[in-house]
Amino acid sequence: MAITPMIPGTGLVGWQVLQSTLNTQRTSFNASAEIARDTEYFAEKIGSISSGAELVDDRRLLSVALSAFGLSDQVDSTYLIKRVLEEGTEDDTALANKLNDGRYVALANAFDFSETVDFPFQEEGFDDEVTAAYDVKVRSDLAALLAQPEYVNDPDAAAALEEQTRLVLETTKAYFEENIGSVTSVDDFLADTDLLKVALGAFGAEKWINSPNLLKQALQDGGDGPGALANVLGETGLAEMSRVFGFDSEPTTALQAGNFANDIIDNHQWQLFEEAVSGVDAAIGTALSFQRAAPGLAGLSSSDNTKWFNVLGDTMMRSVFETALGLPDGFSQIDLDKQLETLTEKAQSRFGITEFADLEDPTILNKVIHSYLLQSQVSQSAGTGSSQIALTLLSSINIQRI
Repeated sequence: MAITPMIPGTGLVGWQVLQSTLNTQRTSFNASAEIARDTEYFAEKIGSISSGAELVDDRRLLSVALSAFGLSDQVDSTYLIKRVLEEGTEDDTALANKLNDGRYVALANAFDFSETVDFPFQEEGFDDEVTAAYDVKVRSDLAALLAQPEYVNDPDAAAALEEQTRLVLETTKAYFEENIGSVTSVDDFLADTDLLKVALGAFGAEKWINSPNLLKQALQDGGDGPGALANVLGETGLAEMSRVFGFDSEPTTALQAGNFANDIIDNHQWQLFEEAVSGVDAAIGTALSFQRAAPGLAGLSSSDNTKWFNVLGDTMMRSVFETALGLPDGFSQIDLDKQLETLTEKAQSRFGITEFADLEDPTILNKVIHSYLLQSQVSQSAGTGSSQIALTLLSSINIQRI
């Protein structure tokens, strides 16, 4: 059983205590036996899952995956989840897009089972070492050529050759740097002689330039293992080139990325902790969820109106803003455009939010949260005498200033 969060007090008092102990409490919470077992299992197994059907068939994995997106209550809706995962989100008619719930879209986007191959040469900076080696090779060949009598005895011809070689070298290197990252297969690579020339030159394997079939087999074999063609031929330069370019790389899915499991586990642990906090104090639990979700939404590249419409479509975020701004109960029943107009105007006048990205600023974010908690406290204390409410709020404010 997970540890129950310690929140001595309600409203801002409880919030301030939770904030000051958040890291310690989360560490203890995440270390509880059941959570630790589930997350260890997820980290160990998720990379081997290759389809939505496989994920749905493993209830332990599915539970963690759904929890990370706030969908724990759908763990038995296996048919629905399988369709969401298998249909993805690219097609407007995909189930995730039709459910009118961003959690399903986020789930489908995260669990992308389409296979891709990430080649080393598609990584930033790969071209630097190759073009540098090619530069050294060309300049070495040029120096050897210029040492020949015909150029030693003809300085003008030597100067012209040197200048022409330098220009071609820079052009060739620039072409390699701009185009190597767009290669998606060994056939693409072999079809571009300008790219191939630089690569072969950099690794001292120029003699294979007119042997495309041999090159293809060598590159597909890679440079590791005694059975790789380049090693069988005893061609160390070709073997190194085959290893570095990595055309023998296996296809992978998003689930096998190094940070995938950790990201899902982190969201799962946060979700469980927020639910546990809500079990102690619902308003503080909601505030904690808002504290994590609002900056993420604020940091997206979509328009301000889109972000505010996301708020209006999200039960938790709508509740925080409506409560923090003191909006009436019937606010959600008015025209949607009017809701947007009212919300943005009041958020600007009350909290100084001129654009949604302002919520990435902790000061502004805290203004919204503190107002939400104070308004929630007032609402919960509706039956309490006015003097007692005042004392409670003053106590909360004093705690803030400590």
